Amino acid sequence: MFKNILSNQWTSLSPILQKHYGINDGEEIKMQGELAVKHGRFIKLLMPFIRLTGALVPVEGEKFIVTVENKRIGNSFYWHRAFKKDNKSYEFNSKMQQFDNDIVEFVGLGIGIRMGLQVSDGGLVYEDKGYVLKVGNKLLPIPLHFLIGKSVIEEFVSNNDSNDFNMRFVVNHPWFGFAFSYSGYFTVFAP
Repeated sequence: MFKNILSNQWTSLSPILQKHYGINDGEEIKMQGELAVKHGRFIKLLMPFIRLTGALVPVEGEKFIVTVENKRIGNSFYWHRAFKKDNKSYEFNSKMQQFDNDIVEFVGLGIGIRMGLQVSDGGLVYEDKGYVLKVGNKLLPIPLHFLIGKSVIEEFVSNNDSNDFNMRFVVNHPWFGFAFSYSGYFTVFAP
């Protein structure tokens, strides 16, 4: 799926990200790392609604131990994320599917975020193209940028180890500024 979307750019993607996103149908891959989670003041007001979608980590903090398990089934890429800190665990699942030449990541309630993919210096950049609601096989645009904000996800090569990559996910609201982020590193384990 990712190889198909990136097409000519796939060979420019770092080997560790190719390993992560190049799994075949039925394969699984696991990552573990450490992330910092931050919330802007505005997003804290919306967190009860956001928790219904199962999309974001509802608490802030440094040094969350995060385990991510990915599995590809057919043309879908399934994510299971577990954030652990202070003997508490926050888990959420999502599913990525290809629509045209974009990825849509679906969370709870059939809500998804449509993203374009771009390789930059061996890393992968997800560009937010708007929120959608899946109704049958159709994607209906929904204007959540005005409620939540616009996101950018960057995954880039780490200089520490060839099995590591760094990542940064930031959401900024057009009027209220910084809304949400998590950032840190992951180590990818062989499938």
